[in-house]
Amino acid sequence: MRPLTFTIAASLVLPLSLSLMTSCGGGTQVTRTESNAVRDLSGNWNATDSRVTAEAMIADCVSRPWMENFTKANNRAPVVKVGRVKVVTNGDVVNTEIFTNDLVRSLINSGKAEAVASTSEVDQAREERKQQDVNASEATRKEGFQETGADFLIIGTINVQDDQADGKMQKFYSTDLKMTDIKTQKQVWIGNHKIAKDVTRSNYK
Repeated sequence: MRPLTFTIAASLVLPLSLSLMTSCGGGTQVTRTESNAVRDLSGNWNATDSRVTAEAMIADCVSRPWMENFTKANNRAPVVKVGRVKVVTNGDVVNTEIFTNDLVRSLINSGKAEAVASTSEVDQAREERKQQDVNASEATRKEGFQETGADFLIIGTINVQDDQADGKMQKFYSTDLKMTDIKTQKQVWIGNHKIAKDVTRSNYK
């Protein structure tokens, strides 16, 4: 009777084990891609949109008259701070930190302007200086009142507008940036970049 009992138990356990192995091994596939590859999976704002928009807008910005006027008057490159970019949307998620980092990168890579840290980065640096006043040696301690002040501030908005009918949707993104002279509060440049994508999906009405 014992061998019979063993055989029945094994027949119950084995299919269960195979079932668990099958469920654990399927369903997920990962394909590694280049970070600059153009990929549109849902039509939503993505890394490509962020990079392309930043590069296009900074290229336009540094080509405008304010740049030549400033360098001639001051005999140096302008110092620019990228401030807050607000998203106006009905549900789309746009990571503005990725976008502002792309703006700073494009600004530096242009070779025509210098960039200073964001407000949150400055706060961390100032806290570090406070710690150095107490803990760092005199030879390595960084003094206060040595920061480079920005000449211009860039702020802006990303407006998201969706339109759908008959199984189709258009994703529309309009990015507006403004550059202000911090000393005079004059706006020296206003730029706009638009992205439109048509998405077809069976569950759109």
